[in-house]
Amino acid sequence: MTEHEQGTADGELVATVSIDPLRSAFASALRVVVEALPPSRARDVAIEQIMEAHVRAEAVLARSRILN
Repeated sequence: MTEHEQGTADGELVATVSIDPLRSAFASALRVVVEALPPSRARDVAIEQIMEAHVRAEAVLARSRILN
């Protein structure tokens, strides 16, 4: 989600990005795996698992918001 604000002295547009902490955590995990492992099937599986875990975590949080 990007919002533009025109609040600088010279009228320059500044992008403000809100960062989802959960997404940031999973992005960090992906970055670590990509940097630590050479291109291989093991790295591909690790990336798939992290991405699936992110989807599951988002679903649990969404369900929690609906129920509460």
